[in-house]
Amino acid sequence: MSMQSFGVIGLGKLGLSIAVSLSAQGRLAWTMNRGAEHRNAAKFLLSPSLPMYSSLQAIPALPQTLILAVSDTALEEVATQLVEKFGKTLSDKMIVHCSGVKTRSVLAACEAQGAFTIGAHPYQTFGVATAKNFKDIAWGVELPPDEPFRTISEQVAQEMVQTLGGRMNTLSPETIDNKPLYHASAVFASNYMSVLVGYAAQAAREAGISPELFLPQILHKSLENSLAGLKQTGTKYPLTGPVSRGDVATVQHHIDSLRTSATGNSMIRPYCLYALATADFACSQGFITKEQHHALETVLQKAIDDVR
Repeated sequence: MSMQSFGVIGLGKLGLSIAVSLSAQGRLAWTMNRGAEHRNAAKFLLSPSLPMYSSLQAIPALPQTLILAVSDTALEEVATQLVEKFGKTLSDKMIVHCSGVKTRSVLAACEAQGAFTIGAHPYQTFGVATAKNFKDIAWGVELPPDEPFRTISEQVAQEMVQTLGGRMNTLSPETIDNKPLYHASAVFASNYMSVLVGYAAQAAREAGISPELFLPQILHKSLENSLAGLKQTGTKYPLTGPVSRGDVATVQHHIDSLRTSATGNSMIRPYCLYALATADFACSQGFITKEQHHALETVLQKAIDDVR
């Protein structure tokens, strides 16, 4: 198979990361983004000679593989616009969307014109656009179910993911049916963790200590413990802290202290919501009894109600 050439529609953090990686390997034909802000940002990271379009109508021709790195809500609209612009010339082209929630069905309009359609979601967080974001990460890939479309699409997807430095994992029918849950797992692992670190830093500053000095070590250790827990079977997940012990008194001390701090009231609700989730998990894992779970719930819910 000859080396694929790619076009990228959408230059947010994900799309731009993809574009930067493909461009560095001479595999990028062009990019397209309607917003001038994203196009201007991309100009600092991509070759000045690389075609960059502001609309689908301006695109003269399609490469072998087209990657749609647009918002989930825009996917069907973009697919329809591609059909309106290119029609039957979509036949045998590879159209790839990168949504973690949507299935291949959002590209049905393109498939009806003979295009191969693939869902390829990078299981990664994209804080800054860089090709390094893809190194060794897992990609959840949805392929066409029928042959020969499946085998051909699998070859293309495998080459694309390897080109970007990742590891391809074909999603099962069960996972495809539960795609939002698949994506929620990534949100738990990345977005919510970032929020937790943000609140930890805020509480540290309120307590008069430097987040930069105190937090990195405990964060690294906590993450190491959690990753170790992924490999454990038949044993409790490595959960620590007052909630895991059913220590209502310490939790109450935290809440009381947050009430008297300068910005503490804004942290009481998130502290209690995370603590409630931790209590649920601790009870399900056998760290605490149902009675301890109930006692924690009572204290935490009262604190939430008091700040409403």
